[in-house]
Amino acid sequence: MGFPTVTKDHILTALKNIGARDFSILYVASFIPVLGNSRTIIQDTIDALKECAGEGGTIVMPTFNWDYCSGEIFDPIETVSMTGVLTEHFRKQPGVVRSLKPPWCSFAAWGKKAHEIVGIQGSTPFGPDSIPQFLYEQNALYVLLGCGFDDGVIHIHWLEEKFKVPYRFWKTFKGSVRSGGRLFEDVSYMYARRKDINLEINTNHMTDKFEKTGMVNIQDLGLGRIASFTTKDYVDFITPFFEKDPLCALSSAARAEL
Repeated sequence: MGFPTVTKDHILTALKNIGARDFSILYVASFIPVLGNSRTIIQDTIDALKECAGEGGTIVMPTFNWDYCSGEIFDPIETVSMTGVLTEHFRKQPGVVRSLKPPWCSFAAWGKKAHEIVGIQGSTPFGPDSIPQFLYEQNALYVLLGCGFDDGVIHIHWLEEKFKVPYRFWKTFKGSVRSGGRLFEDVSYMYARRKDINLEINTNHMTDKFEKTGMVNIQDLGLGRIASFTTKDYVDFITPFFEKDPLCALSSAARAEL
């Protein structure tokens, strides 16, 4: 099967069809290869997102880089994003700013609330003082552009921390951050997954049901699809699963090891 032709107009139309123009904050997770091999597809995607968000809107993307955990200095300007080619291109755009804490779990943002979002100094990446907490409180609209729930929805980890799942533990990270031309030491915390056993995440049994509720808008695009849903709809739907079973986000194989 050859790649379909996907243009900025196709992306913008898909965004409109999934209701992205109705929300002030768009949280975008992506797997850009499904949109084809156009030489301008990355910039076309960013331009379509900005046009959809408008002057009063905000776009947020994950720009995580875990080299900090191995002793590398985190620099919001120089440190590359490891969460996909779209996020790496996005963080370099004019007007885009990037958060500092926690350094390995940073976010880039553009638009009206960009500085407010990246200014959040959370002590943990998914805790009550974190950017994901702010996105929940603001009821940001998730836009999954070519990727699935397990690859794109960070609030599954927000729920894992909230419910103190038994396969995670508190871990301290110490390292160096360069910002504004100076170097300073940083300490942050994470409710990290155990590494001594397989802890594969598989939420299909929950998200398949979520899609059938009518709260998820889906549009075909390129070789994949674009989907949207509100943060609160996702959290409210998934929460009862955690209340009933704190291992609900794990695959069958992972559950068998616990």
